[in-house]
Amino acid sequence: MPALDYPSHLVEDWQLRDGTPVRIRPIRADDLAMHTAFVDGLSKETGYHRLLSPRKPQPDELWRMTHIDYDHELALIATTEVDGGEQQMGVVRYVRGETPETAHVAEFAVVIADAWQHHGVAHKLMRKLIDAAATAGVKQLADITLYDNIGMLALARKLGFKLQRDPGNPNVTRLRLALDAPPTR
Repeated sequence: MPALDYPSHLVEDWQLRDGTPVRIRPIRADDLAMHTAFVDGLSKETGYHRLLSPRKPQPDELWRMTHIDYDHELALIATTEVDGGEQQMGVVRYVRGETPETAHVAEFAVVIADAWQHHGVAHKLMRKLIDAAATAGVKQLADITLYDNIGMLALARKLGFKLQRDPGNPNVTRLRLALDAPPTR
């Protein structure tokens, strides 16, 4: 993928409340090793909440998660320096529908490494993803989560998502957020 496609305007330096420096940026193909280590480091519970199953992503899935078609999807990661190297703290992503009729709706996902949960990383990443999706013309973000994923449900409520238990599967809650078009500058 040409470097010109990389949405560098989305790079942002930020700090946690305790002063920890964080860089938020779109994921790149050369992040594969770091992203693999991030996924491998997730607890069973965090991985289960993300994938709704105990399975682990396979190498081809991890490759796909880092090789992004920025016109169709976006993945933003939060990183910080740990022991002299860059470490991934979390990731959010959206993927647009496949057809022209569904391209304005995007599924989204968020996962934060266990050590970085409850530090505001998920909220900051999701706000940035919501803004980027609206700017890209996405009209709605939608996904599902387990009914007992208290952290995700609280975050979704805080961000204004509508939550609805799935009538066909009581273990699942549907999350939807209508996006407003960003103001023209």
